[in-house]
Amino acid sequence: MASRRFVALLGALALLVLLGGCLTLPAGEEPDSEAIFESTFVYDDDLEDVTGEMTIDITGGNQTISETVLVHERPYVDYREEVLETTEPDQDGAVFASNASGAWWYYPELSLAEHHETDEPFESENVRSDRAEMAAEQLQWYDLDYQGTEVIADRETNVLDIDLKDEGVEDGISVLIGSTEYVYALEAVDVPDELNVVEQTVWVDDEYDYPLKERMIFENADGERYEMIERFETVSFNEELDDETFEFEPPENATVESR
Repeated sequence: MASRRFVALLGALALLVLLGGCLTLPAGEEPDSEAIFESTFVYDDDLEDVTGEMTIDITGGNQTISETVLVHERPYVDYREEVLETTEPDQDGAVFASNASGAWWYYPELSLAEHHETDEPFESENVRSDRAEMAAEQLQWYDLDYQGTEVIADRETNVLDIDLKDEGVEDGISVLIGSTEYVYALEAVDVPDELNVVEQTVWVDDEYDYPLKERMIFENADGERYEMIERFETVSFNEELDDETFEFEPPENATVESR
């Protein structure tokens, strides 16, 4: 995942029923759970880009926020997310765009654009290498349980439960698996700065090793929990997205601030 990642208002239990779908166990040899875990960080080499509509639902702290976003991604640096529908008025039409030079956050309802420029351009191969190393390091902290297959966005996925081991909780391991766009999604919810990811389930595309759905349970120091579910409703791969897709130019009337 990245999201990370927000169309009706849904309670957490109702949401899980609606999104549960039909889970089936595959015949024959079971896929390697560690390989599925690693693919949440590093995708299949044949994956060039991703386009799709994703729903993001966050529940916790007496809040439920839901969004539908349009996602464009080109591993491992280029990413763009546009809010199509949201329960949060100030997030309506919001855009997050990142490329090798940095990232933009744009909130049209606030007429505000925030920009982060990198000291040195990101390089996709370097990011891929770093993610592969992170996967190897993170693997020791989680128990993996393969759950079978399920169809998400008309594509077959392998389902993997990823639970933080007790020693990981004690040591305060709080790095999310795979995608990092969740930071953008969680900005809309009043959550503590420090959260542990104690439970996670991922649904990984069988062909391109790309997560099409993620369910994450966060826990703060007081034991309060937050749930986030990201799910592609439609998705397509390798549509030859161009560089302009991931560029952003703020409107002339927008206030621009640096992050």
